[in-house]
Amino acid sequence: MTDDNFRPRRTMHHQARSIGNRKLKPATMMMGHGYDPRLSEGSLKPPIFLTSTFVFESAADGKRFFEGVTGVRPGGAEGLVYGRFNGPDQEILEDRLALWEDAEEALTFSSGMSAIATTFLALVRPGDVIVHSAPLYAATETLINRILGKLGVTWLDFPAGATQPEIEAVIAAAKEKGRIAAIYLESPANPTNALVDVEAVHAARKAVMGDEELPPIVIDNTFLGPLWSQPLAQGADVTIYSLTKYVGGHSDLVAGVSTAVGFQASVAV
Repeated sequence: MTDDNFRPRRTMHHQARSIGNRKLKPATMMMGHGYDPRLSEGSLKPPIFLTSTFVFESAADGKRFFEGVTGVRPGGAEGLVYGRFNGPDQEILEDRLALWEDAEEALTFSSGMSAIATTFLALVRPGDVIVHSAPLYAATETLINRILGKLGVTWLDFPAGATQPEIEAVIAAAKEKGRIAAIYLESPANPTNALVDVEAVHAARKAVMGDEELPPIVIDNTFLGPLWSQPLAQGADVTIYSLTKYVGGHSDLVAGVSTAVGFQASVAV
């Protein structure tokens, strides 16, 4: 078959983030950002699709869409593939959550712990070292100590209120133990509300690692949420939220999200 036999590509619709030289604020873009009526059968508001998969206009479309969503073809998905990957409502939610922190990517999960566990599994290899602030949410500590520990992963921590020199000392000690897979933070901590100086962590990482491969700074920002704190602007690479908490209204849903920027966007999400 020749290219003439294929229908024109149906590209995903992306709305403007600025008017002239003025960048629109997230509160303004929340009204309609990410919604593409062409992917919702032309409806005025995004409907709920009671389906897991979608119809393709041709086999070639299906192949191209799957290649986009799985990363084989650059540029991302050009159409709907499978509810787990890019259902219309999921796409809208992820696009709007990414707006608050000016993130490059966002990915939703079935729970906050699913977001945390998946992010770790994307970054950690057997024998790695994790540096983290303390305290952490109890289930996160269990994941690091008991689950990842079975893979030979070790960890070192520093108190949430640590200064830059104190953080540098812990990162340097971790570096001696092996490859640092990630620097994981939780601020405010659950349930103590202890705060971590993200900018100090960012500076400490650079001071210790120099020109070596930098481990990503991942932060659980659940308690403040993206409305009140934007850790990506302070030097973090990945933020994680339990949407079960304040983003969703606290306990009226169970969900999670991971957002990323820079060199970690394609790895973490």
